Amino acid sequence: MRSSATCEDGALVSMAGLAETVLGVRGREALAAAVRQVWASIASGRALAYLAAHGVRDFGMALVVQRMIEARAAGVMFTRAPDARARGAAAGDERIVNVGLGLGAPVVDGVTTPDVLRIDARGRLVDSIIAHKTRAMVVRAGRIEEIDVEEPDRPALGREQIVQLSEVAARLEKLEPVAWDVEFACDAQRTWIVQARPATGRGFPDGGDADTVWSNVNVGEALPGVATPFTWSVAGAFSEAGFRSAFAALGCRVPRHARLVGNVYGRFYLNLSQFMRIAAQVPFLDPRTLVELGGGWGGDELSSQVADVSRRGFYARLPLTASRLLREQLRLDEDVQAFELYADKQWRAQSALDLAILPDEGVARRLRDIQALLERTGMVMLTCAAGTLGSHLALKMVLERTTPIDADRLAQSLTSGIRDLESARPGIGVMRVATLARREPEARAAIDNEATTGLDAIPEGPTRRALQSFLELYGDRAVREAELSTPRWKEDPRPVLRMLRAALRTDAQRADGTLARAKAQADAEMANLVPMLNVLEQTVVRHLVARAQRAARLRERMRAWVTRVLGMLREAALDADRRLLRRDRELEADWQALVASGSPLASVRSVFFLTIDEVVTGLRAPRAEVAALVRARRAELARDQARPDPPATFVGSPPPVVLPPTGGDVMRGLAASPGVVEGRARVLVREDGMGALQPGEILVVHTTDVGWTPLFLVAAGVVTELGGSLSHAAVVAREFGVPSVVNVVGATRAIRTGDVLRVDGDRGTVERVRA
Repeated sequence: MRSSATCEDGALVSMAGLAETVLGVRGREALAAAVRQVWASIASGRALAYLAAHGVRDFGMALVVQRMIEARAAGVMFTRAPDARARGAAAGDERIVNVGLGLGAPVVDGVTTPDVLRIDARGRLVDSIIAHKTRAMVVRAGRIEEIDVEEPDRPALGREQIVQLSEVAARLEKLEPVAWDVEFACDAQRTWIVQARPATGRGFPDGGDADTVWSNVNVGEALPGVATPFTWSVAGAFSEAGFRSAFAALGCRVPRHARLVGNVYGRFYLNLSQFMRIAAQVPFLDPRTLVELGGGWGGDELSSQVADVSRRGFYARLPLTASRLLREQLRLDEDVQAFELYADKQWRAQSALDLAILPDEGVARRLRDIQALLERTGMVMLTCAAGTLGSHLALKMVLERTTPIDADRLAQSLTSGIRDLESARPGIGVMRVATLARREPEARAAIDNEATTGLDAIPEGPTRRALQSFLELYGDRAVREAELSTPRWKEDPRPVLRMLRAALRTDAQRADGTLARAKAQADAEMANLVPMLNVLEQTVVRHLVARAQRAARLRERMRAWVTRVLGMLREAALDADRRLLRRDRELEADWQALVASGSPLASVRSVFFLTIDEVVTGLRAPRAEVAALVRARRAELARDQARPDPPATFVGSPPPVVLPPTGGDVMRGLAASPGVVEGRARVLVREDGMGALQPGEILVVHTTDVGWTPLFLVAAGVVTELGGSLSHAAVVAREFGVPSVVNVVGATRAIRTGDVLRVDGDRGTVERVRA
């Protein structure tokens, strides 16, 4: 039973992924139930919000009933590779296929890892990644079942089926010469087309159109994956307000209705086209340079989009803007110190406050106060970040006069060796605790025991006291710490214990040695550079290096304060959750049922499925019944989490397929931390695998926020799919002297644990030496 809305697949609107499809319907009662289920899906919060955003007020929902194919393999084909523009290939030269064993629903919905194929127009296989497929969904006697797969590493498609798909693609493009989005199924006799539609009507994220460049390369490091509604309401407003304030400080005019941040399947994406049109008002901010620093692509396309931007207003405001920016940078240290005094008082006040004694109105007011503190924290951090970016760009411009080819790498190397970097402290702290644990056999045994989940299992002594101090200092940290539903280390110390297990396998002196080595490398680079410069250039370079290091140090201090304030906000939200559960019996019953079922979503409290405005309104209202809203939002979150991550950068709409990485055994990204190292890969897709990392292995992850960085002192090298050369994790990697390459597309899919890799942090390449 499939949906077909009257507004669907137009130039701007697509209901793909919003309305449901029901499989394996059998009998009159099941048919009627399926009709109701598909019709009801159009009334979900996400679907109604999407239609409202696109101005759709009147629509209907037709239904399509199809025979169920007993598929041996099924999936999705996109007849024109969505990444052709980024790879410099012709749009119609290659097809992308995502396919799994059995029915295609798990592939279409993104709940399984498919085989990913790239085939040319003649049906020849260009590239492929064959997934390890342990389970398959099949239809048997009218029932949908999951079965074990006997040969999990067998390709889902044979040569004949690949040729058939290529022929289908050619026939479709003769009907209409555009990219086609095709769902197919292969039974024992033939390949069936279940659905095919031109991809021109897939809809665009709010605030964008067919030419808009979207990217989460940089914002995705801060908040990877799907965000809860509560986090969206806080972080979305925080980001929009911060960007607008930063642009205004530069003397730029920001259009009133500009949307700088967009929601793409629940993930944060930056509207680079809108962002660059505003930034282009500043003459020396080249879109290509900004995109390269951020880690995305599309610089040339963005440059053409901003060619008509006028700079007259910027020049008219320049005298006032320049004097204000100069004053801000000169008093930056004082501003940060003043903020820290104020924020520390707020943090201590909340630590001493028992939220349970406050009335509901008091908790609502507390949420607003912390939100205001977060906005103030962000403003100061953005000022520090502007200083970091400005100093780096100025240093790079000076270096390009003497070393034009290597200027960017040299600028990164010269500004490393900062010492006392706030974001590096958790890693150093983990190594210090590991050093103490080596001297206490009982404490070490407790940490090494994977059944240990908290400090209670660790005997009294120096190790336990050091771990308690660590959690007092860094307890507000977490992996995905910008997601407010994520438990902090002080609530759940298991991630810290996993990192300690990995740290206990390393050399006790590794932390001190890596920090000293980073400083020595920076000094050596400066010593090599000085003879190439005249006296004036030497003075300018030393000054800019010092300013860049100072701004980076302040930025990381403020980043730590953002994390601490987010921890305060989470505490208040959890108290609000307890109050809402007490007042809404249906909400509490849903929560208890979720816990009893063992669902992974049971770890996300109900309050995080509401926006902060809805929580405040609910606390202030005499009766707030939000169970139905939370139930719908929980289903939307589960669906978004099941989808594969869209490409880090795309134009118009995200492609409906997972793209294979290009380059075969040599993958390219951005050089983030210098050095060349060879070692076995350790691919980690979740934080619960942290303890498996062995000394000397190459850590391969989707992205690394500060919560991952303690592992940098264990790994020999780091490879990530997201990030830029000025990101928080890249700065920490340089401080630890760990060769790193970021923005390697598809690294966690193309690389398997055990592959021998050569990571070149100077050239930005990752080579598979041996599978």
